[in-house]
Amino acid sequence: MSLTTVGEPPGPVRFFLMCARLGCGARTVHDLVVPDQPPDIGTDLFGHLLHSAKAATPHITDMGWTYYQGDGYWCPRCSTPRSQRPQRGHTRSS
Repeated sequence: MSLTTVGEPPGPVRFFLMCARLGCGARTVHDLVVPDQPPDIGTDLFGHLLHSAKAATPHITDMGWTYYQGDGYWCPRCSTPRSQRPQRGHTRSS
């Protein structure tokens, strides 16, 4: 799982995000105040479990992270096609 949380809404929730792409170790942590109560766990289990993640999705997207169904979140570098990634520390000589 690439997104985990600590805290219960309503109130502050801390989000721990880790890139799910094999071989990448990118991580980030951010805090968000989730103002509304999650749905009742007895009537909407998935709504209850995903309530905080749904509130954080716009912020995660704004940070450049991309969610891939069945895989999880990929960091901004891994989300960018290889042909468009800046080269890190490489210089080419002619």
